[in-house]
Amino acid sequence: MVIKHRFLVFPIDRKAEETLVTFTVDGRLVYDLNMRLTHGKPDFHAFVDVSRFHGQDVCLAAAEGALPHVAGADDWDERAPFDVQERPLLHFTPRNGWNNDPNGLVYANGTYHMFFQYNPCDVVWGNMHWGHATSSDLIHWQEKEIALFPDELGVMFSGSAIVDERNLLGLKQGDTDVILLFYTAEPVSQLAAGRQTTQCLAYSTDNGCTFVKHPQNPIVPTIVNGNRDPKVLWDEASQRYLMALYLDSDRYAILHSHDLLHWEKVQELHLEGDNECPDLMLLTADDGQRKAVIGGAHGCYQVGDLLDGRFVPTQPVRRLYLNEYCYAHQTYSGTPGRVVQTTWHRANVEGTCFSQELSFPNELTLRRQGNEYQLCILPARELEDIVLCRSNAVLQSYQPGEVLRQAVALPVAVRLQPAGDAELIIRVGDQILQYHPAARTLSTSEETYALPEGAEDDSLLMLLDRYTFKVHLCGGTTLLALPVRWEAAQEIEISAEMPWQLAAFECTQLRSSFEV
Repeated sequence: MVIKHRFLVFPIDRKAEETLVTFTVDGRLVYDLNMRLTHGKPDFHAFVDVSRFHGQDVCLAAAEGALPHVAGADDWDERAPFDVQERPLLHFTPRNGWNNDPNGLVYANGTYHMFFQYNPCDVVWGNMHWGHATSSDLIHWQEKEIALFPDELGVMFSGSAIVDERNLLGLKQGDTDVILLFYTAEPVSQLAAGRQTTQCLAYSTDNGCTFVKHPQNPIVPTIVNGNRDPKVLWDEASQRYLMALYLDSDRYAILHSHDLLHWEKVQELHLEGDNECPDLMLLTADDGQRKAVIGGAHGCYQVGDLLDGRFVPTQPVRRLYLNEYCYAHQTYSGTPGRVVQTTWHRANVEGTCFSQELSFPNELTLRRQGNEYQLCILPARELEDIVLCRSNAVLQSYQPGEVLRQAVALPVAVRLQPAGDAELIIRVGDQILQYHPAARTLSTSEETYALPEGAEDDSLLMLLDRYTFKVHLCGGTTLLALPVRWEAAQEIEISAEMPWQLAAFECTQLRSSFEV
């Protein structure tokens, strides 16, 4: 067929077996995708962007069976519904398909760019592209066209972004700084068969409207097969660019470059208890010391120093998250004076045309704690920009079994401060937490978590949305995030099996992060 539209629309059955759909031009394979096709009533429609093949005669074929009818479309339509009653209210989701890791977070030319692992063909993992969304305020996001498509080097795995402020690549046009995307090409497609995992570069000269893959790709050849997730930053002290790269097991590498194209591996290090998605960042602690922090996908991190561009740990590994609901966090480049972070929430949503979500932005700080430093995570200050109103409950002493019940309208932030040592039972939607200030534990129905020692703040800051319930504890020194589902009545309940009271209970009503 001759491509005349932006999209080809494929009918998908979530329960069907996957088949490989190939796209060939003049007998040459140019694209391949795994899909769960159906000839019957579809559960989902996959909108596959084929605009780069416009005007070309593309032959489609399915490895198993005949192709169903495939229609064209120039834009999203009712086959990819955007039902505001199904969507998260604070957290980003793409219009259609699956997302996981945030990638390429960068503030460039007055715009926040958020890329993400994206499967346009289903609501499960696979067919990795880089989706793209932009924002002027870190709250309201506009989804853009796909930034990176699979190619002959592989599908598009995770990575990072920077602005080429020094114009080292000589690509700048006019006054617009060039955005650089560093990503992993993973050869799990037929198009890339026989290759190994490498690191690549793409660039944009028009502030993210279009991206071009660099002709010298791959810029980092295989170190060990499976090495991935490059995080790049400028190190002012050593006057060079650093790349943190995951190798295997709990092993990571640091690479150096002076020109962003040629990279030398100078260090290997271990991050015990973690793997994948390194995030290397520089923070000024509350005592004025400038420190480096390296973290992995599971939230383990280590504080240290950068000496001649190498990471030197100065304390043992710590963990930022209590569980695995938040994954593959990444911090923005281009935000001097603050460190802003986004994570993937493993928010499985059934029966919709999307799945998973990206977090409301967080802000990371570093606090001195004795002879060590503690990384802290709280909602980014932009949360104040969507506050509608605040209300404080009239606090009193409660008897055993007596319940404080508060109706809430999503989205909402709730802060509570316990008074005394009573173990509180907190019910939020279908989740029940038990918070024991004296024992310094927090329990769900499945697990008990020990809270960090030494934190002076024992309050809980809860951020509530349709599918995710997050609790920032101990002044932000740790975070518990959980899936949540709500009954018709949206309420928070607090009780205890002994006399109890609260020193503070504040509900903050928030505006949605998208315009209804």
